[in-house]
Amino acid sequence: MARKKKKKGGGLTLILLIIPAALIVLPTTILFGIGMIPTIVAYVVDRDPDKSAPITVGGLNFCGCMPFAIDLWKHQHTIGAAAKVFADPLAWLVMYSAAAVGWGLYYGIPPLVAGMEVTRAEKRVEVLKQKKVALVQEWGPDVAGDYFDESGGMEPDAEMEGA
Repeated sequence: MARKKKKKGGGLTLILLIIPAALIVLPTTILFGIGMIPTIVAYVVDRDPDKSAPITVGGLNFCGCMPFAIDLWKHQHTIGAAAKVFADPLAWLVMYSAAAVGWGLYYGIPPLVAGMEVTRAEKRVEVLKQKKVALVQEWGPDVAGDYFDESGGMEPDAEMEGA
């Protein structure tokens, strides 16, 4: 198999493109740099190699920052206008509450889905037990391959009798 060659200078090229772009739109860069701090924290604390916490938190955090960025673009795109955004407590509340909703989804959805899957599996087991009981009643206990009582459970001392 042929080895893939690593690209050299990819990070340097990225930095050389991002820094000038960030300086051109400096007020927006400041807005997102400060507003997206919860996403940076999520990236640092997430040990999962897939980094699902920063994706979840970051998406909602970005949505919380976006109305203020649009307002910045519509009116005055200056550092003073960005400072006015950060002087407004409502802006902080919206940006960081959106990130908090992201954290809530990150921690809330997996247990919810797991609980639903357990419930679904338990219902399936009950249906299969009922079908097994019906088969045993119709065809006799030899169909089950082991000894079961009418409720679908093992008979006491059934293992001892078979030995």
